[in-house]
Amino acid sequence: MLDPEVEQLEDRVHRLIDALRQSRLEHQRVVQERDRLLALNAELRRRIEGIVDRVRCLETESEPQA
Repeated sequence: MLDPEVEQLEDRVHRLIDALRQSRLEHQRVVQERDRLLALNAELRRRIEGIVDRVRCLETESEPQA
């Protein structure tokens, strides 16, 4: 009578451990994706700032001629 209950508990524990492992893997993937997107965002921000600086320089250069 006790053996089936112990077996059920063992099965449940194994399923919970598997679910925890899966959750940790998914969390790790999400963190990696977040870090990748943050790096991409920083690169895009640098590029945009460079373009804005160039446009400002062009505007300043063209002002005295006008």
